Amino acid sequence: MLYPPSPHTLRIRRNLSIMTQGMAALEDLKDLTACLWRTASLDREDLDGVRAMAARHQAPVALIESCQRIEVYSFGGCSCDAQASLRGFDALLHMASVAAGLHSVVLGEEQVVGQVRAALAEAPPALRELGDVAVAAARELRRNTSFNTHSGHLLDRGLAITGIEPRGAILILGTGHMARLVALRARDLGFAPVMIAGRRKPGAAWFDEEAFRFLPLESLAESPAVEIAVGCLGSDAPLLNLASQLPPVRKLILDLGTPRNFGGSSTTPLLDISALLDAGHRHGAERRDTLMDELRAIIERRLEMARTTRRSPVGSLRASVESVRRREIDRISRLHPEIPGETLDAITRSLVNQLFHLPSERLKHLDDPTLGDRVVALFSEDGPAEPGPRARFA
Repeated sequence: MLYPPSPHTLRIRRNLSIMTQGMAALEDLKDLTACLWRTASLDREDLDGVRAMAARHQAPVALIESCQRIEVYSFGGCSCDAQASLRGFDALLHMASVAAGLHSVVLGEEQVVGQVRAALAEAPPALRELGDVAVAAARELRRNTSFNTHSGHLLDRGLAITGIEPRGAILILGTGHMARLVALRARDLGFAPVMIAGRRKPGAAWFDEEAFRFLPLESLAESPAVEIAVGCLGSDAPLLNLASQLPPVRKLILDLGTPRNFGGSSTTPLLDISALLDAGHRHGAERRDTLMDELRAIIERRLEMARTTRRSPVGSLRASVESVRRREIDRISRLHPEIPGETLDAITRSLVNQLFHLPSERLKHLDDPTLGDRVVALFSEDGPAEPGPRARFA
């Protein structure tokens, strides 16, 4: 299925050949292909099937996977059985909108940009450079936009859909990032007690034993009844039977897992992440469309900027430095996974900008193209094109 292009996209397509002149990577934009699958709330068997289809792409690709989607970006045509596919600028815009959190179950979700960046880290250079345009545009949109919700607010959405008041006991299954956000939100809404179930008690600072109560996951069936149960277990967790492995749940079950956390049947209403995703998209459609228009304009401007600066000495210098910065972010992320990706990006970006602002400004006004090329070559991975003695640079 091909999404119909918008009027904005048609206009951009008409100008694309002009906008990408002189840009080695962006000349491939017309061949960029995105193969898309929605995976929210699939069971394990169906999710494994989607992963198998995505794995059929043999060429170097960028693979983005989250609890709501699996997407494969590559160059050239594709005849896979994807639920949807996009080409050219539409594919680039979609990657940027995913990175900005515009398709997430919570609008503006911050974690997804790190998932996109991680997928691009192993991509071929031309695809990575296109992806950098998408990620940079997503970050710019996020800086200009106030996103005041997080994944914990899925609890609010479930309550709003069902008309349930936030009171009484709530059980949250899981001790990871999603469970933490839901638990903190449940406490703020007034639920009490807020019970956290897991294989071991959380050791992190957020788990305040005065605010939360811990329950071993294996003994849940013997626990007292609760008003609401929320599944936030990881993707490797086994399926829990609603009838035999949970305590009685009186009002609502929220399953926030992909694959699903719960199996079996229950008379209690159940909402999964797919239902919450659809509800969010319906109610936030107008704002989402406005943000998509802003994102289109940002990408169009960034493509034009890249066209005019890519071949200049300053553009080449910044591109070389940016390549090193990206590699350092990936290296630091592996060594220190506890540091959020956006924090690493902000710190390293600020440092690079401070270090290279003055040299860049001077290079712009340098009335000596040969010397400019030699300065740029010092930062290039290929080194100076014509290495010589130090005196040649005097």
